[in-house]
Amino acid sequence: MRAARFYGPGRPLVIEDVPRPRPGPGEVVVKVKAAGVCHTELHFLEGVLNLGVVPVTLGHEIAGVVEEVGPGVEEPKPGDRVLVYYYVGCGKCRFCLRGEENLCESPRAEYGFITDGGYAEYIKVPARNAVRLPDNITFEQAAPIGCSVTTAIHATRRARPEVGEYVAVYGVGAVGFALIQYNKLIGAKVIAIGRSERKLQLAEELGADYVINARSEDVVERALEITDGRGVDVVYELVGIRETMDNSLRMLAKRGRLVLIGYWRDKL
Repeated sequence: MRAARFYGPGRPLVIEDVPRPRPGPGEVVVKVKAAGVCHTELHFLEGVLNLGVVPVTLGHEIAGVVEEVGPGVEEPKPGDRVLVYYYVGCGKCRFCLRGEENLCESPRAEYGFITDGGYAEYIKVPARNAVRLPDNITFEQAAPIGCSVTTAIHATRRARPEVGEYVAVYGVGAVGFALIQYNKLIGAKVIAIGRSERKLQLAEELGADYVINARSEDVVERALEITDGRGVDVVYELVGIRETMDNSLRMLAKRGRLVLIGYWRDKL
């Protein structure tokens, strides 16, 4: 099968022929139908994220069809449409035992990071990592759910926004768009902050109450103007540079909550 292989920062992905995986006990092989391009992949290419594993097949936002199942697998079945969850914890550490295997101290696999991921025709995963999809969700819609959407949901749960509070989504990409929609469902007033007019327009279409163009506006001044000087109750920081961190802190209201989501490139 073909796979897009990562060989190190600053180098293009290489399309190679690699062995097609076969499922072992408790495993399934998924034929990949869609694989998202998360900003994390750009971090790999730029050297911002370097886990020291090369070559490796990138791609951690994965959806497809179960092609083959190994011994002992009852669900899912061949032909089932699935989303692939990309963490496989050890099942024994303090985090796994409380249901936080994304923080596992000794992960068995992390697809698209330290284990071959979804930029390939097929991927082998534990059956429990292949989550069945409803028929009304396309593969293209499903793939980002495993990362962008779940990241937004977790960040929102940490922030605990309330009805009527002001929240700022600082960085409008896939996670940012999910945050806008989720926080609107909660009843918050959403401020989207970015540098692309096209993305800010989409942010408005997805429900943002206000948009701030960081290229042409003073972000803090505008945020304080929107909130009548009181500041923003929740800031989701998705960019990961000193300027955005400084602005995030300066626009916070009293008892405000700042949630850091982006990979940090600058020292605090």
